[in-house]
Amino acid sequence: MKKIIFAVLTVLAVLAAVSACIEFVKLLSGFKINTSAKFAQNNELLFVLGFAVYLAVHILLYRPVFMHVMAHELTHALWAMFFGGKTKKLEVSRTGGRVLINKSNFLISLAPYFFPLYTVLFSAIYIIAADKFRPLIAFFVGASLSFHVALTLYSLTVNQSDLKEDSNVVFSAAFIIFMNTLVIGAVLAMIADNISFMPFFMESIKGTLGIVKWIFVTLNEALK
Repeated sequence: MKKIIFAVLTVLAVLAAVSACIEFVKLLSGFKINTSAKFAQNNELLFVLGFAVYLAVHILLYRPVFMHVMAHELTHALWAMFFGGKTKKLEVSRTGGRVLINKSNFLISLAPYFFPLYTVLFSAIYIIAADKFRPLIAFFVGASLSFHVALTLYSLTVNQSDLKEDSNVVFSAAFIIFMNTLVIGAVLAMIADNISFMPFFMESIKGTLGIVKWIFVTLNEALK
């Protein structure tokens, strides 16, 4: 029964990922840098600059793998706590990490791949900060988001047991893509005044339902 449920969820996750990616491209096309604002007061520009600076450092100079492993294992522990679990042991090194928790599900297993811990922390600071400090914090939001994207892609090139622990690889990949589009969309909506998250989210869901409807209609026509 569990296999059947996950087979259905896998199909839905793939369709949701496709729909979310389509809407995400539309969202990105609406992201505009405010050219009339001064450099030190330009949230969008400093966010993009932070994203680009980290990416350049990652490609040309240094990958802070230890920081990534730390965030990865802490995110497992944090999401286990959300579901009432407890962390019994946590080990982190540059070559890898391990966390021992007494509860697991696919959200706990996959959380580090779609929940950018450092970006969430900087975003929380951004939300409560005075306006004059927000451009500087936006730089770190962008840099930490770039860190998450780059090192998540890097870590996925290694055989990750998380992707198979509580689900299957196809479901995990689709779910990670879907959730990352939502998370990045939410961050962009926070930074840019001309972007709204809820319309993006609702269009992603409508798109998924539209694809499902098209599949059923097509199958129905083919079987007549």
